[in-house]
Amino acid sequence: MAARPYPWYEAVSGDDLEQGDVLEACPVFQPPEELATGESLSPIFDFEDRDIIVMTQTCDLVAGREKVGTVVFCPVWLLAVYTKGYLATSKGREEIRRGNVPAYHMLAACELAGLERGVRVVDFRQLFSLPLGFVRKRADLTAPRLRLLPPYREHLAQAFARYFMRIGLPVDIPSFR
Repeated sequence: MAARPYPWYEAVSGDDLEQGDVLEACPVFQPPEELATGESLSPIFDFEDRDIIVMTQTCDLVAGREKVGTVVFCPVWLLAVYTKGYLATSKGREEIRRGNVPAYHMLAACELAGLERGVRVVDFRQLFSLPLGFVRKRADLTAPRLRLLPPYREHLAQAFARYFMRIGLPVDIPSFR
């Protein structure tokens, strides 16, 4: 018996935000190093357009009841961009798919008409935050956009939490081999 289809994504528009929303080509800002030392009197922030996914919990983003002033994101990359190293190997890709590489989380390809995308990888090693008002305006201008659906959204959130709750022990129990 074949598994019944269970959608990973829906297409959304407007300024409503939820965890798992993907903003493509969204500017993320990088302050110049000179700003840290006070050397720059008129700081100019560089930005890059990145595909990013909302990691802030949906309950903190509800319009009119916001509990945050900024939104946390992680970058999202097409799996196809990994052409060298471990992530380019079939073993590396399978390990990410299984959830065995804590810094990465794999998202299925999207087949929604007009929003077709290949398999993607969320990279937890880099975080961005942007002001909530800026993100709402950007989301409103980016229509339609992808939203990760339950239970895949919760699976992403759990992987994110596992990555940040890791504890490295100074001395481990010796191997039994």
